[in-house]
Amino acid sequence: MSEKIEAINLQPKSPCPAVIKKVDLIVIGAGHAGCEAALAAARLGMETALLTMSLSHIGKLSCNPSIGGPGKSQLVSEIDALGGEMARITDQAMINVRLLNTSKGRAMQVCRAQVDRNRYQAALKKSVEEQDNLHLIEATVEAMIIKGSRAVGIRTSAGWEIHGRAVIVAVGTFLNGKICYGKTSFPAGRAGEPPARGLASSLRLLGLKMARLKTGTPPRVDGRSIDFSPLKRQETSTVPLVFSFTTSPYTLPNTFPVYLSETNEETHNLIRDNLKESANYNGLITGVGPRYCPSIEAKIVKFPHRTSHKVFLEPEGEYSEEYYLQGLYTAFSQEIQIRMVNSIVGLEYARITQFGYNIEYEFVDPTQLLPSLEVKGISGLFLAGQINGTTGYEEAAAQGLLAGINAARSIRGEEPVVLSRAQAFIGVLLDDLITKGVDEPYRMLPSRAEYRITLREKNADLRLAEIGYRIGLLPQSRYEQIQRKKEEIARAITTLQRTHITPGDKIDDLLAARRTTPLRQNGSSLYHLLRRPQITLADLLPLCALSLSPEVAEEVEIAVKYDGYLQQQTREIARLMRLEKMAIPVDFTWQDLTSISREGKERLTKVKPRSFGQATRIPGLSKADLSLLAIYLKR
Repeated sequence: MSEKIEAINLQPKSPCPAVIKKVDLIVIGAGHAGCEAALAAARLGMETALLTMSLSHIGKLSCNPSIGGPGKSQLVSEIDALGGEMARITDQAMINVRLLNTSKGRAMQVCRAQVDRNRYQAALKKSVEEQDNLHLIEATVEAMIIKGSRAVGIRTSAGWEIHGRAVIVAVGTFLNGKICYGKTSFPAGRAGEPPARGLASSLRLLGLKMARLKTGTPPRVDGRSIDFSPLKRQETSTVPLVFSFTTSPYTLPNTFPVYLSETNEETHNLIRDNLKESANYNGLITGVGPRYCPSIEAKIVKFPHRTSHKVFLEPEGEYSEEYYLQGLYTAFSQEIQIRMVNSIVGLEYARITQFGYNIEYEFVDPTQLLPSLEVKGISGLFLAGQINGTTGYEEAAAQGLLAGINAARSIRGEEPVVLSRAQAFIGVLLDDLITKGVDEPYRMLPSRAEYRITLREKNADLRLAEIGYRIGLLPQSRYEQIQRKKEEIARAITTLQRTHITPGDKIDDLLAARRTTPLRQNGSSLYHLLRRPQITLADLLPLCALSLSPEVAEEVEIAVKYDGYLQQQTREIARLMRLEKMAIPVDFTWQDLTSISREGKERLTKVKPRSFGQATRIPGLSKADLSLLAIYLKR
């Protein structure tokens, strides 16, 4: 049972008449990670305090006005399946949505949405404000309060304290943040907001290993100054698309297309001639930037043979004239940014409303975390989001959700929820962070997931709903709905397997129209017919007594067409699970492994893997050392 909140009266000099003194859980930061963490914990019955420097900036989209895409949409759907918030908020704020990877198979296709920046933030802020057990506090956290080896609260810059049984730090780019462009730099967490210097020092005093990374943002321009006529339009989907499994699919009006332009030789020459005017190349920035979202300066330097790079003009919202220049991340001086933007087709007379900049910040080496996102050796202290070296809204929200769940479970004395690489993209994300660490901002990519055909965007509810329901975040009505969906899929596959068809006019005409081999005399099951690349489930439904909803039909078709791949991945997953079951005790003494190399001991001691499976994924650990570890564990 959660303890009742206590309050104390403060001296008149304080800006607040009273503040919360004691709660179950304290969450620092109200970005995507902090909001998901606080909502999850509060919904699990924890009295939760969410602290932020500015209540008006809760849920703010700091960078691009978009959600989803390859690797990221899978995270969004998994957050939704577990009972999180991001997908539902995205569906409320979409102004343009497209299906990507349409040239690939159905299993690889994902959604990406442009959202109304203000509407998204307002919807997420409203969700947080209306949540029971959740208390919002505007304050700057200055220090952690540690008792023994346990986090028991925080101290603000105003000098007052809040005590709790667990703390989640989800502060984004605010730890000793520094904005840089041209030859200018100044302390900031993001544009217009101060950094968190005291908290950074407090974490460092706990003995946490920290380093610096950087990320960037491009200029925004006034849409009224853009010449759209020569630009390619990317229309919203004419097929109903949504992110949340609880939202009824719908189509958007084609009012807010994304426009596509590109850089040219004039742009590239300007950049080459003025590299010293960029903070990325004049020594002002020392942090490492994201490889998969580089600055335009880095693109020109690393790919000198390229004559152009794409620039996407993304609308900021329904009541905004601003366009976000995706692909033009830069740390140039403002003068060079103006010339660079005006060198691009369609932007010759564009007026910049917000200049681009880079931000350098501190992060905590995530190999110091347990799979639950709790800090090793400091009970009750959890980290989530960019503080762990990731980049992107979706990556942050996924970590926040798991941190909120596991902090609540820790308070109740329950085992943490740990998703494996075989269960979810979230499992891949967390395992990569705690096992491999980061030397650049980590972005979720489909190629990082070994079982990506099994871990699809549209089957996340089938994979994870049981976990969401068991931990208490997914309502029973929703869980039962998903169970019925599973049963409907199974029945449909059985019907296809049992329905046998022989040559005849109707099927012969269909096969001829699809330019595929005619049936042999003994015929075929509809299941085997559907495995042919030229045949779709819609072709076969008139031949059997099946009436399926679009979402069920999609899962049935993928299950049949990818049957061989899915069976192979099922075998690989079974092998992975056998390795994961070879558990390693928390208090295992790695120095006792006398036969393992010194380098092997160093790597194992740093990560402290919890299973043999995790040990196999530690970078640089030799097969010989792994073999010796396996023998030792079996003994």
